[in-house]
Amino acid sequence: MQTMRKTGRAIVVATSDRIFEETLRSQFEQNYRIYCVRRGTEAILQMLEKDIDLLILDVDITGQVGVDILPIIRKLRPRMPVVLISEDFTHRIRKTAAEQGVTFQSVKPHSSDEASDIVAVTEKIISHRETLPVN
Repeated sequence: MQTMRKTGRAIVVATSDRIFEETLRSQFEQNYRIYCVRRGTEAILQMLEKDIDLLILDVDITGQVGVDILPIIRKLRPRMPVVLISEDFTHRIRKTAAEQGVTFQSVKPHSSDEASDIVAVTEKIISHRETLPVN
């Protein structure tokens, strides 16, 4: 991974998996502000309270299935990039993700090496957003 200096960019990681959370935190914390939450409602509050650039949403969050908050996220932030992570993508999850405009879907990484793919995709999405003209 290319070393970048910390930007004003912010990412919310919504997962109940502490190992996954720590893996992503260690990958992102030098370059981005990271807000880790375990519940869908906490992810929504972060979207309302802070200037968030991207949401990494684990299907497995405390209290509900992660995709269930996607319609709310879309109403609050229609253009928010969302990276959806899951152990297993069922037809329902894939369909909901497609309907709600999920930017990228990936199988949940179990190591730092596997997480580097998520990091690379996240950095591409954020850098692409930075180059888009503001209307």
